[in-house]
Amino acid sequence: MTRRPARMPRLLARTVLALLTGAALVTLTACGGPGATPTPSGSAEATGQGTFVVAAAVDPVSLDPALVTDPDSLRITRQIFETLVTLPDGASAATPSPTASTAADGSTSGGAPSGSSGTDGTTPSAAASTPAQVDDTVAPGLATAWKATRGGRTYTFTLRQGVKFQDGTPFGPSAVCANVDRWFTLTGRAADPDVSAVYQEVFGGFVDSPSTRLAGCTVIGTQQVRIDLTTPMPGLLTQLTRPQFGIQSPTAMATYGAYDTGGDPRTTAYATAHPTGTGPFRFGAWEAGVQIVLLRNPDYWGAKPTVERVLVKTVNDPKARGDALVKGTVDAYDQITPLEAGSLTTDPTAGTRVLSRTQRDLTYLGIDRNTKTMQDTRVRQAIAMAIDPKALVVRTMPAGSQVADDLVPGRSRQRAYGYDPVAARRLLAEAGVTDLKVRIGYPSGVQQSYLPAPEDLYVAVADQLKAVGITAEPVAMSWPAYLQLLGTPSDSANRPDLQLMGVAMDTAEPSSTVTQLLSGGATEFGLDPSWTSATLSGLAALPAGTGRDAAISAAEDHLLTDPVVVPLAVPADRVAVGRRVKDVTVRPYADEVWTSVRLNG
Repeated sequence: MTRRPARMPRLLARTVLALLTGAALVTLTACGGPGATPTPSGSAEATGQGTFVVAAAVDPVSLDPALVTDPDSLRITRQIFETLVTLPDGASAATPSPTASTAADGSTSGGAPSGSSGTDGTTPSAAASTPAQVDDTVAPGLATAWKATRGGRTYTFTLRQGVKFQDGTPFGPSAVCANVDRWFTLTGRAADPDVSAVYQEVFGGFVDSPSTRLAGCTVIGTQQVRIDLTTPMPGLLTQLTRPQFGIQSPTAMATYGAYDTGGDPRTTAYATAHPTGTGPFRFGAWEAGVQIVLLRNPDYWGAKPTVERVLVKTVNDPKARGDALVKGTVDAYDQITPLEAGSLTTDPTAGTRVLSRTQRDLTYLGIDRNTKTMQDTRVRQAIAMAIDPKALVVRTMPAGSQVADDLVPGRSRQRAYGYDPVAARRLLAEAGVTDLKVRIGYPSGVQQSYLPAPEDLYVAVADQLKAVGITAEPVAMSWPAYLQLLGTPSDSANRPDLQLMGVAMDTAEPSSTVTQLLSGGATEFGLDPSWTSATLSGLAALPAGTGRDAAISAAEDHLLTDPVVVPLAVPADRVAVGRRVKDVTVRPYADEVWTSVRLNG
């Protein structure tokens, strides 16, 4: 597909483009003695306490949030950038979810309750009301109020006032529309499925695509923007909480090459040295392979962080991460693997603690039906039957992990193809296949919450396939190269037959894992792109309820019975914190912002 070159943002009011028409938080208060009371984050206006040190398994891919999906990038971009709306926070009494009601004209609006204050002390301009047809389980972010009209095809946002980007330029309606326009007109490498995956999952396509669900953005006065859609999207507000839709400084993007169309857009000067948002931390420095430095934003509009800076150190060896935490040279990290979990919980003098998040990740074995060896359905079924997920969980996953039979973590269903090595051998014989060799792709030298030990998982899967007469060949790749591989056409010569991968629920929408799999279905699994596009469009137009649940189940059935996805595990998701950490909040979707961190001493 040929796409128009990305245009520079017009930072003036303009008419709409005429185009193709949570869960509980875990808060730790420790080392303060019995009855210690954590200081409210709102009182942290003074100079920060010091340095909070976080360990990461790998470097981020990029710090341009619109162009990444990996947890190591998003962990950092969440500190720098903010979205129009956010996931609800039960600790924020000022911004509860609106109560349900419907306006006489069929429009719907939401935000902080009418007559109450937002998190910056201002009073939102719109009354709180929520429609039955729009999913509105969100809280104010850079928008203090919102209204859905035209049956969910138009959303109008009232923006927070007095906010500035970290480069000193003002946040406002023009900046929001500049970001929306940029998403809408991505081209070149930025438009590839592995780069702008979340935008394409949510909005379907770009400005010149008939499958686009976005029509444009319009500035309305000095405080509002309107986002127009080509089709109703009842779940748009929930989708806009995803970190990929963080609002970035148009001035910084233009100055440092974010709009450049040549090369890899994730390696521009903007994406690696000048990411600029409105969040509580600003970018300081990035020493590749060593650390990223974040600095407290003294001009942040909300409650300022209590720490002066954050160091995110790259520590690839999981045992080294655990040792550093016990020694006190690292204060926290997540993605705990079985290798270091024991040492963190068995030393009572170390002062380390392990906190649990809601289990929200899915580990799976993907099958590319377009490769020569995987085109026979019976072969794909045999592979699914050769897999014993219970044994894989015991052998390769952290304690507390669960077997996945469903594509939605936490939900159970009868497994499409149960573990049955005898039936697997029979299917291979019926297909006339002997001495089958398959290439299995996986990332090496990395741990993710949904792939805590990919090398170990490969070995275990290869052993199970060997038991039914299938020989596995490893295709180990670096994390960035692996992500790019999965985003290339599935009939490429270097594509593996199978791939070990995972997805994470990053919003309160339980079907988000399914839509993420569908979004990559054509490239990763060799599915018909017209089917995946139509299915995603249909799901986007359905409000929460039995109709959407049925459509999600139908999509799951297709993925599981074909089969192109074999669910393996729902890994335990834990965060380790060291003795210097007095207070920290762990959120269910790994959407922590480190303003809650307080250190001892």
